[in-house]
Amino acid sequence: MPHALATASAPYDLSGRTAIVTGSSTGNGRAIAVALAQCGADIIGVDLQPGQPKGFEEDAPHTHDLVQRDYGVKSAFVQGDVTLEETWEKVMRTALELTGRVDILVNNAGILGKVGPVHEATLAQWQLVMNINVNAVFLGIRAVIPTMLAQESRSGGVRGTIITISSNAAYHGAPEKAPYCASKGALISMNRALAVDYGRQGIKCVTVSPGIIATALNAQELADPSKCQNYRSQTPWPRFGRVDEVGSAVLFLASDASDYCNGTDLAMDAGYIQA
Repeated sequence: MPHALATASAPYDLSGRTAIVTGSSTGNGRAIAVALAQCGADIIGVDLQPGQPKGFEEDAPHTHDLVQRDYGVKSAFVQGDVTLEETWEKVMRTALELTGRVDILVNNAGILGKVGPVHEATLAQWQLVMNINVNAVFLGIRAVIPTMLAQESRSGGVRGTIITISSNAAYHGAPEKAPYCASKGALISMNRALAVDYGRQGIKCVTVSPGIIATALNAQELADPSKCQNYRSQTPWPRFGRVDEVGSAVLFLASDASDYCNGTDLAMDAGYIQA
């Protein structure tokens, strides 16, 4: 059995592949970038804010520096608003200058938006959620597909992989979060259509729908005993999810191990939507 580990890990080897990860500075995006870099992928991080990732120690390195230092991969960071076409033009220029290819796109950036009854929401509040959570994903997908189509396919027939982070809120009615739920449901429907449109051309399109994932950004909410207990009572598992688990799920979908997955959604919410 001396080669068992090498054989098992081979499908997860991403050496020579380039991944674009939006919202890469913190939370799920940071964990996703790290997981892909650990397996050899070169990383293009995209985020609205540069510098110190929110919620980390003062001396914590930026994701861009971390993956270069710890995993020896190529890395670049693009500061920009993912809802703007010019940001995606810059992202593509950066990727092609760095490695000459784009193998993986992870659409992770997103917002919850204002929480409250939908009849009290303004059109601007609704449009903000849709613009960041849906329109930006469209722009990213539109930007990478021509490059992916022009690339040689791997042995499994895959030219490129598009992974979009949705939410289990796409499946259930989260109280006072109608814009967010609608946006995440749109991503799953769009992904299914993309799988049909581009599957035969070698582009794999999948989504991931996390449940409650503990991050620095929701630490205050999860520290509220009543809210925390309410969430726990609805989750048939004794804990909340971790960002590294989201990273591992994305790694699986980005790897050769999942080459026959297309158009599917991977729910990782400990059975929340089944309860």
